[in-house]
Amino acid sequence: MVRTLKRPETASIDPYRAQPLPLGKPVSVYYRQSSEGQIGNISTTLQTVDMVEHLIAQGWQREQINMIDMDAGISGQKKISERPGMSLLYRQIENGEIGLVAAQDMDRFFRDMTQIEPNIFIDACRRNNVLVLTPTFVYDFAHPTQGRYHMQMFRDQAQRAADYIDYHVRGRLVKARHWRKERGMWAGRKITPGFMVDMREKLPDGSRNPEWRKYSRFDLYADVVLAYFELFRENEGNLKQTWRQIEQHGPYFPDLTAEDMPDGFKVTDHLKRRSKHTGGLTPSYSGLQGMLINVAYIGHWIHQGVIVEWHNHEAIIPNDLFLYAFNRISPADFYGNPNADYVPYRPWTRHNKADRNEDPPTYSNLLYSDDLPDDPHHRLATVWNTSAEKYQYQLYEYERSNVWNIKCFIVDAIIDRMLLQRLKATTIDEATWQAALATMEDGDHAEVRRLEAAIRQAEASKDNLISSLATLSHPEMVERAEARYRSLELELESLQAEWSRLKSGERKQVNLADAKPVLETVIDRWEDVPRQERRELFEAFASYANISKVTRHTKITIVHWRDGSTTTESTTHRSIGYFWDEEDLDRLKAMFDADADQIDILRAFPDYPWRALTQRMRYHYGKGWWKSYSGEKKYPRDTKWEDSEEAASEAAATTAEDEGVLVGVVQQPMLSYPSTDTCLSPHWVSA
Repeated sequence: MVRTLKRPETASIDPYRAQPLPLGKPVSVYYRQSSEGQIGNISTTLQTVDMVEHLIAQGWQREQINMIDMDAGISGQKKISERPGMSLLYRQIENGEIGLVAAQDMDRFFRDMTQIEPNIFIDACRRNNVLVLTPTFVYDFAHPTQGRYHMQMFRDQAQRAADYIDYHVRGRLVKARHWRKERGMWAGRKITPGFMVDMREKLPDGSRNPEWRKYSRFDLYADVVLAYFELFRENEGNLKQTWRQIEQHGPYFPDLTAEDMPDGFKVTDHLKRRSKHTGGLTPSYSGLQGMLINVAYIGHWIHQGVIVEWHNHEAIIPNDLFLYAFNRISPADFYGNPNADYVPYRPWTRHNKADRNEDPPTYSNLLYSDDLPDDPHHRLATVWNTSAEKYQYQLYEYERSNVWNIKCFIVDAIIDRMLLQRLKATTIDEATWQAALATMEDGDHAEVRRLEAAIRQAEASKDNLISSLATLSHPEMVERAEARYRSLELELESLQAEWSRLKSGERKQVNLADAKPVLETVIDRWEDVPRQERRELFEAFASYANISKVTRHTKITIVHWRDGSTTTESTTHRSIGYFWDEEDLDRLKAMFDADADQIDILRAFPDYPWRALTQRMRYHYGKGWWKSYSGEKKYPRDTKWEDSEEAASEAAATTAEDEGVLVGVVQQPMLSYPSTDTCLSPHWVSA
């Protein structure tokens, strides 16, 4: 290979002079405050207004100056990637969008004890020839002779900024705060609602104030807090009911004005949450729970979770009322030991699922409803009704646990009938059979793509957690990260299992193409088909089912098949509670008002004994009582229509077919959730 010569290089930068400021390029001003409480102070003015004016004085135009102010209230100890403003600045440097970075002081950039992040920042600026400007110095990391010196200066300044946090803030300021708190004195941060802090160091007569920085009763808020404790006792220790009542009806904390705050006292200003119903200031659910066990309300002072001063200030809640709430919420006593007087509200122990008298429903997680206007296509939950000892499909809404529900065996029987009819139509018509094969394949492809995206996202989250675990040192943060990692592993395992099941669709298509004779056997022996296999058949032929409420007793079920068609069926079930439809109640009242014969009323409402019908009248119309019944009464109070002689006579006169008609719905057995793809080669066919 021939060796070629090249033109001699000429230095573009004078090694003995500083680079001129890049006035032709945009400049970014980086603004940061460590906490939200510092926003708006003199430092904010220096970092924003004054710095912009300083750059304009150097020769930049105002439209060339970008203000990056997204890191207000974010610590300089965080990484570049953990600060949105610093992340944006880093991208601008790497993309060559700016020629200079400006900040009021070096400590605005970093307070990193490890010095890892400052070195990453220095390297990016050096490679992209970006200057760093403060009011006292311009750092040029790419300078041929002074660059290393500038780098070292920048590192030294970053180290001093980190040392300030370690030695001054933590070593002096935080220690002074702890000293005050250990002696029962307020040292900043939030003030417990119901109290105000006496900030008068001296009394009007010039003497030292013994209550300086201690809590005093703030009447406007203390009265509300007292009402919360009393309401909790009225609700017999039911925290959720108490919070819901406060959320909807109050009492609310008043909005304070300057006139409401006494001179020389400081009042809390951290209450921000408002009721979604009325807009009044209220605590959150967890906030109310914390208030009801806060020993500050009986005069004790807590520091770092320990009572350090007993009877430190004025109590605003009577001791017996506070202990009532405390013993129903806190499992630990004042010393951190197990609370011997702990009596939680309605302790509930989850029963064993193996003790349930029926199997899980067939079509769980495949049913939806459009009855919530703000949340269409809402998946129905499957819950166990402990009182009825039945599974039910239930529609939930925020702050309203139950919109409506329907027993699972009713819906499962309807879908079974629809599915059987679909199978019969599919096997009879060849065109329908081929269309079913095509739509099944399309549906599976879309679901595979969705699962693959979810798997990629879960794997990326795991990788991020692994990276962050190496830098975490706080035990609580490590524990949370590990718990999140375990949950991601379980989620990933579930997604991969579902993906594998759907990817076997190629085999399924081959099997399905040869399954027509098997399906004919399925149709002939439908009653013998296990519920699990019925679910798999449903998933093969249908996308989902939708249930809508018409009346309290009537629901409409619509199955959406994979070929785009639908099948609809409605069901009406009776209510045995006190909440009937208005039509039935009006009919019952009309018959009682007309003094209809007892037997006619029993015939009109055959599912209820005479006692239940009279109780229903008293409940809805009698305010606890009802006028004397004057109609012809032949039978005692526990008699139902089926127990009467008239019912027996009518039954004897009917045909055997009429005798077989059931008044109610007969429950059928149910099966557990499916786990294998066996619907096309069922093991029961050869039985």
